[in-house]
Parts: sequence; structure tokens; C-alpha cells
Amino acid sequence: MLNSLQFPFTAQFHILRHFGQVDKKYRMELKTNTSFTDEDINKQLAISGSKFYPEFAINPVQLWEKIQKHQDFIIIDDKIWKNGKAEIILFFKQEDYPQGIANDSLLRIDELLAEQKEQLQKEDRNGFLVNYIKLDKSNPTWQVNVILRKNTEIQLITIFPGIFAPAFHNPKQQGKAEWIESKRFWEQYAFTSK
Repeated sequence: MLNSLQFPFTAQFHILRHFGQVDKKYRMELKTNTSFTDEDINKQLAISGSKFYPEFAINPVQLWEKIQKHQDFIIIDDKIWKNGKAEIILFFKQEDYPQGIANDSLLRIDELLAEQKEQLQKEDRNGFLVNYIKLDKSNPTWQVNVILRKNTEIQLITIFPGIFAPAFHNPKQQGKAEWIESKRFWEQYAFTSK
């Protein structure tokens, strides 16, 4: 089923926000096959958020290859699809990756101390204001989220580490229930960075 999956360079570029760095060979391939520049790539890598550790994957293609080999991913069937979209959550073994596979930069606001809550700021993410706080805290994770879309062909939309987070709330692109769920989530969570 997933053999015909498309992983366009635009999706790969989007996923770069979940990396702190990429290898030179991949960077060159991305620049050769797209109009993205080093500056575009560096900006994408600099976006605050959950990041895969380079010891786990050094670029989106390598990440996708590891996901495809995951035992739970191999057995996915047609039951995962809802309105042409699939949200898949996978866990990698802690024994295989004792330090984690990524840093999860999402934190529940109600887990912050009172003085930390006072430091919360708003950050613009593609036109959406989200909570943000600078913390000297690292949250290793073993969780990966894969979002697929199926029209005539299956397309990989995004991959990100850590807690499953819904898309930013957008009433133009979401139904009312999905918009409310997303809005609630983003009111309860904050991005963290060092």
C-alpha cells in the first residue's frame, strides 16, 4: 500500500523544522532539485520545536527509511484512514535508543511553575500565535508521528517527534470539531527552547 507513497521535496523541506542539522549530501540534493537556498534551509532548521537527534536521523529521507522499517509501521492497513488522512503514532524502543530519538519541545502549561508561567510569550508560527517559553530543560522522546494524505495517491505530509500535536487551529481549513480540538490543545501547551 505505501510502496507508491510520494515524498515530495516540499514535504521534506517542511520536515526540516524538526531537525537541528542535515548532512551536506542531503542539503546539496535538496538545493539541486528545488529552488531552496542555504538561507531557506538554515531558517527552516532554526525554527524552534521538537528536533530529531542526528544520531537517529540526519535528514528526512533517512528518517523516512527508519520509519518504514519499524515493525508497527509495516502492518498498517486501510483502517487508519479518516477523511483521506492518516495520523500514525510509532514508538521506538528505549533499549535501542537510550538517549531518545528526539527532543520533545512541547510542554503542558499546567506543568510549569508559577514563575515560569509568567515567562510565557506568544510566538508567530505561520500566522498562528502559540505559547512559547525559554527553559533549560530537555525532554527526550521515543515517539514519532507520521501524517499521510490520500487522494488519488498517498502523500507524506509531515513527520514530527514527541507528543502528537494537532495542526494549528485554522477555521478555513478545519471543521468546527477539529478546530475546537486544535484550539484547546494549543491553549494548553507551550513550545520550549533553550
